Amino acid sequence: MKNFTKIVLIFIFLFLIGISVLEEVITSKSLSLVYNQCFMLEEEIEGREDIRTSKLCLMVDNMQYDWILNEGKMCFLVNHKSIQEIGTEIAKMKNYLGDNDIKEFKASLEAIKFYAEGYLHFMGANAHNIL
Repeated sequence: MKNFTKIVLIFIFLFLIGISVLEEVITSKSLSLVYNQCFMLEEEIEGREDIRTSKLCLMVDNMQYDWILNEGKMCFLVNHKSIQEIGTEIAKMKNYLGDNDIKEFKASLEAIKFYAEGYLHFMGANAHNIL
C-alpha cells in the first residue's frame, strides 16, 4: 500500500506542476500579446488627428478577437473578474474610434497596458508570488 500512496502523491504533484506551467504559459502569452498590440496601436495613432481609419479599425477588431479567444482559455485558470477590465477597455476603444475621440482612445490604451502589466506581475510565477 505504501508504493501505491507514493505513486499517487507523485502523480498529484506532477499534475499540479503541469497545471501551474500551463497557467503561466497561457496567461503570459495572452497578456503579452495584448500589451504588444497596444504599442502597435500607439505607433499607428502617433501624430494623427483622425483615427477613423480602416487600418486602426482592423487592428482594434483583431485585438478584441484575440482577447476574446485568450480570455476564454484564461477563465479556466484565473478569476474572470480579475481580467474582464481589459475586454471592457477594448470595447470602449471601439466606441472612441467611431467617435474619433483620440484622447479617450489613448486613455483606454494606457488602461489596457496598465492592467496587462499588473496582471503579468501578480499572475505570473515569480519569487514574490511564491513567498
